Amino acid sequence: MDKANNIHVMVDIETLGTDNDASILSIGACQFTMEHGIGDTFEVNLKPDGRVIDPKTVRWWLQQSKAAQNKLFKPEPIDQKDARREFLNFVRSTMSKNIWANGASFDLCILNDWYGGHPPWRYSEERCMRSFRWLGYQLGVSYNDFFKSESVQHGALDDAIRQAKYVIAVYNKARGNG
Repeated sequence: MDKANNIHVMVDIETLGTDNDASILSIGACQFTMEHGIGDTFEVNLKPDGRVIDPKTVRWWLQQSKAAQNKLFKPEPIDQKDARREFLNFVRSTMSKNIWANGASFDLCILNDWYGGHPPWRYSEERCMRSFRWLGYQLGVSYNDFFKSESVQHGALDDAIRQAKYVIAVYNKARGNG
């Protein structure tokens, strides 16, 4: 089997909207394998770029924890062009053929639009964690249990790592290893 098929990347983004053209605030990602867990990570905050800002989402952000709000400014936000290049380089460096998000119809669609329809993966490599959440529920693996850690909810990298750990747990439970 191709080694890249065993390598996965979990992506999480924080935005100022919910449509495909939403302004992206932060991108977090982690490489992982089902056997060895979390590997390399990626985190970037972005300067505004003129993409759509939804007032309802801004109000939602104002209701989130100070820790989540602060994560949007550390690390220091960088230009969109630099962020796009850095994320592309991270994804390519992993050699992954499996790009996950907690809702492929949200994170990956927005990133696809951000890359002008040419993201650093193929559409056939997109994986949706929501299906794993359904399977996990059937197997008795509670997604809520993964929020009891020290990580920040709605911190892009923290969410990506938590989501990857959940996928690994469900995978291992389904294989009789958990």
